[in-house]
Amino acid sequence: MLSKPFRQFGLFATALLLACSFNVAAQDHATAKPKGARIQMGEGHFNRDAKPFHYWDKEKEIPAVCARCHSAVGVPQYLKEGKNTPAPHVKNAYACTNCHADMLTYQRHTVEKVSFPSGISVNSGDNNTNLCMTCHQGRESPASVNKEIEGMEADTPNAKIPFVHIHYYPAGATLFGTEAKVAYEYPGKPYAGRNNHDPDANVCTACHEPHSGTVRVDACADCHRGIKDLAGLATIRKRSKGDYDGNGREEGLGRELANMKALLYTAIQQYARTVGGSSIAFSPDGFPYWYADTNGNGKVDSDEMRPNNPYKAYTPRLLQAIFNYTYLLRDPGAAYHNGPYALQIAYDTLQSLADSGKAGVDMRGKTRP
Repeated sequence: MLSKPFRQFGLFATALLLACSFNVAAQDHATAKPKGARIQMGEGHFNRDAKPFHYWDKEKEIPAVCARCHSAVGVPQYLKEGKNTPAPHVKNAYACTNCHADMLTYQRHTVEKVSFPSGISVNSGDNNTNLCMTCHQGRESPASVNKEIEGMEADTPNAKIPFVHIHYYPAGATLFGTEAKVAYEYPGKPYAGRNNHDPDANVCTACHEPHSGTVRVDACADCHRGIKDLAGLATIRKRSKGDYDGNGREEGLGRELANMKALLYTAIQQYARTVGGSSIAFSPDGFPYWYADTNGNGKVDSDEMRPNNPYKAYTPRLLQAIFNYTYLLRDPGAAYHNGPYALQIAYDTLQSLADSGKAGVDMRGKTRP
């Protein structure tokens, strides 16, 4: 039998071990990150200060045409009735019931298919993705563009041609490519359909946090080694071959598309000056976004950013190009949602401007996916 001092030491050691174990467990619990989806006020769908949720605050009412995606509970009404009525202005961005049909189980509303602005309906096979695409699809299509330019000569300016805005974040349309037909596709050209990603990353919520919309970069890094942040996504290339932007290097699809967009913007500006006789520039800060660049410095200055200063010398070819450029700009993840389709749209748009002979475009060295 152990002597009393040894027994006391043993009890002390046991107590100390238990205390340390409890302390470590408490620290682990305190620092552990919560699992699953979370809501962070001020982010994404719950960002009350974001323009999409307070644009109509002064009017105290959101127009019916906008209520589906901008009101607190516009989605359920749209899914039930196929349309929306005017809605009260939003106080705290979305309500949870905008997406969730049951707040005990968090079951989402059932969406059997999604109708795109082109009039085409699709079913992704995943209810959550269908729910996301109910809003993330754009609002215009080639039909909108063709309606404005029907019967007109491709390179003849017409002050009656208006800017046609795709609207914001048309990710679902990009994902389905030519199956949705929302970007302007040029006649006689083949286009990519739905982009089927890895089975574990083939739905919206696999890559995006559903409440904030934040890209789950860590999920990308599971397959694409070396990806540590959003900037790194632009280096992802997968198995495609070709120098799409013609700069002599095969780069990540994000970089290739970014370079193509830069070339396209330069070509649009030169074409507008040469054919329309008036300079044009883009600003994301206010409608109509494409302004008359009255001093010709290539950008929209504060005195030019006026609703009564839109560009007014559109030609059919220019409207097509600007619709596509704006489309690619409004889907910042186009290279990842459907890189081949986005690059085909960019290439063909640049080719159209090159065909005019008025945009200073050289297509040599560029490859169409």
